[in-house]
Amino acid sequence: MQTLMMNCPDTCDLVPCDDPEVVPVEWVWEATGFTRIIPPAPTINQQRALVWEAVRAARDRAEWWGCSTPLGRADSGPDSQRKVAGAVQLAMIAQAGGAPFSIDWTMQDNSSVTHDAAAMIALGVAVGQHVAACHAVALAKRSAIEAAGNVEALAAIDVEGGWPDAPTG
Repeated sequence: MQTLMMNCPDTCDLVPCDDPEVVPVEWVWEATGFTRIIPPAPTINQQRALVWEAVRAARDRAEWWGCSTPLGRADSGPDSQRKVAGAVQLAMIAQAGGAPFSIDWTMQDNSSVTHDAAAMIALGVAVGQHVAACHAVALAKRSAIEAAGNVEALAAIDVEGGWPDAPTG
């Protein structure tokens, strides 16, 4: 803006412009020229909310990156959790009725592994425990966020670390 004003002829009239394509929203017209708006620093509660939002996103990534099961690594995203729950229900129904159960389950590495009822139930338990562990880590991080008394303490919270069963490689 300063360069523009220095290169504007004396006869030039500066006109206020509210178009964000021309004048970014952090500038405001005041009587004779544009003034940059300096936003106030976020409050500690606003900063806590930002860190908690980052923790929630990290929790979701951790929950959905898969988990170890007795027969290999399984997917654990929302759609996979739904499919696992359905297959576990089928396995439990078959087991309760004394019927045989077998399902070829696609593992995270795209291999197909045959699961009997006990193995499918164990896969469901592993996924459930993984989800619960991710939520427990998130709750511990939330407690640290709430206890943080200043920006430095918030910055010291490891948002990305400490999640269970991280994939290798």
